[in-house]
Amino acid sequence: MNVSGTLAILVLTGITLSYLCQQIYTRFQQSYTEKLLQEFDAFTELNEHTKEFNVPEVIKVTQNVYVAVGFGLANSILIEGPDGAVVVDVMESYEAGIEVMRAFRNITKSPLKALIYTHNHADHTYGAKAFIEDPDNPPQVWAHYGIDKEFRRTALTSASAFRRAMRQFGVLLPEQLNSGIGIRLRYGKTDNTLSIVHPTHLVYNKETDVDIAGIRMRLIHIPGETDDQIGVWLPNDKTLLCADDIYKAFPNLYAIRGTPSRDLMQWVSTLDLMLDLHPEYLVPSHTKPLSGASYIQETITVYRDAIQYVHDQTVRLINAGMTPEDIAQSIRLPEKLARHPYLKEFYGTVGWSAKAVFTNYIGWFSGDPVDLQPLTFKERSIRLLNLLGGPERVVQESRAAIERKDFQWALELSSYILSQDKGNPDAKKVKVEALTSLASRHTSANGRNYYLTCAYEEVTGINIDTTKEMREMAILTSPLHILFNVFPVRFKAEQCSNKNETLVFRFTDINKVFSVQIRNSVAIVRESDVNNGADIEVTLSETIWKQILTGGASTIMSLANGSISVKGGILNFSSFMKCFDRD
Repeated sequence: MNVSGTLAILVLTGITLSYLCQQIYTRFQQSYTEKLLQEFDAFTELNEHTKEFNVPEVIKVTQNVYVAVGFGLANSILIEGPDGAVVVDVMESYEAGIEVMRAFRNITKSPLKALIYTHNHADHTYGAKAFIEDPDNPPQVWAHYGIDKEFRRTALTSASAFRRAMRQFGVLLPEQLNSGIGIRLRYGKTDNTLSIVHPTHLVYNKETDVDIAGIRMRLIHIPGETDDQIGVWLPNDKTLLCADDIYKAFPNLYAIRGTPSRDLMQWVSTLDLMLDLHPEYLVPSHTKPLSGASYIQETITVYRDAIQYVHDQTVRLINAGMTPEDIAQSIRLPEKLARHPYLKEFYGTVGWSAKAVFTNYIGWFSGDPVDLQPLTFKERSIRLLNLLGGPERVVQESRAAIERKDFQWALELSSYILSQDKGNPDAKKVKVEALTSLASRHTSANGRNYYLTCAYEEVTGINIDTTKEMREMAILTSPLHILFNVFPVRFKAEQCSNKNETLVFRFTDINKVFSVQIRNSVAIVRESDVNNGADIEVTLSETIWKQILTGGASTIMSLANGSISVKGGILNFSSFMKCFDRD
């Protein structure tokens, strides 16, 4: 080989070595940087997202449409017409609603002719009374007919859902960045008041054209985040109020606060319907409005395609035999979708959504026989602690897991210990550190808030159950059929399994009858009388019954003053009612 050839090889070798060294250094540097910055990246992204709604403001969308953003978790939308105004969605509490209404009154003095609930969620319905300025002449309240079914369902698991919602939204945290789709949920603390007004006008059809306050609008059934969701289409200026079917975050295809999983392909169909409308203005009930037909088409399209992607690829992996946990770990949005500003996982996550798809299609069973009759968490904890050498040894391993940033394993190990010894200070310290570390790396506000609130509970021992005042508000503002709907799931079967009795309530002020029958360890509620006579009959007013339920009146005093009458014996009535949980 001549000199020039040797030099060429040396130069080429040098370039190759230099390139490889640079690649190794770059990869090391990236790995090191990831370890240092991973926990800060999520914080930075989520903190930047706060700018979407951290300043309360009313944004003018068109000549007669305004949206209040940043006053609470959700938006409230004002539509001004020639004969009055309409408000779509009313915030989550009376206090949040009052602030919005004051802001709207700076825009218009027109009488409020109607409220429209896009769906049943608390952040869209619980502030209604703030918008009723004249109780003697209240506005119409519009909603989809399915809202009553949703109210009934949520009432059944209200205690559990409340605790989980407080964690998901970080309501009790001393500080929080945001709630993913809004600055914060203004409900759940003592200074927030529930003030729902139940609908007076229901929408039954897929599309319903109405004229309210001189405003021509179409109410469209757009199931997605909920089955009872309706959108408002204003054809004159091609404006679509799209409820919670799109917002500036990856959609909550499953809510960790505890809701049924959403039907992804139904949501996709709704987004296709929106695309067919070709809106020039899009006003979601969370985050800021959009304008420009082409931009809106592009945004709805990627949102729609991301949801279908999660659905299709999850089903594909189900058919490949993968478990929910494996699918959740594997599935990721394609880069083009993942980097879109409307698909950042600030609210829902792809992994949680994939698990929901699995459950929707084939239920809770993973397919592995080990999951048919698994040990309880407590039973597993006892065995693992024994296997691993006892609590002290497991504490050591959990600390080591913290040191190597294996926070999930540290959380699991510390939880095993605490299931046997709730007061173990070493395990509690590890658990809190694991929770806060996992929170710091979580881009989803839901996940971050849930981790941090659980850590806050461990440190402070705070009780996040509903307060007496909240339960009283819920009772006083709920129609009777919702209250009686809860009776069966409050029945104490273990105490009253041998009881076989029927109690009839007759409400004189509203001319309604409800019967509650106990048989075969279940309680059956009917909104009707019984055919063969009741064992106990109670006659009273709705007001007195609600006062008795809230403790504002006693049964004995009500009997004494004639507010209530009981056939079948007051002791039998008392015995019957003791078969149901009060709180």
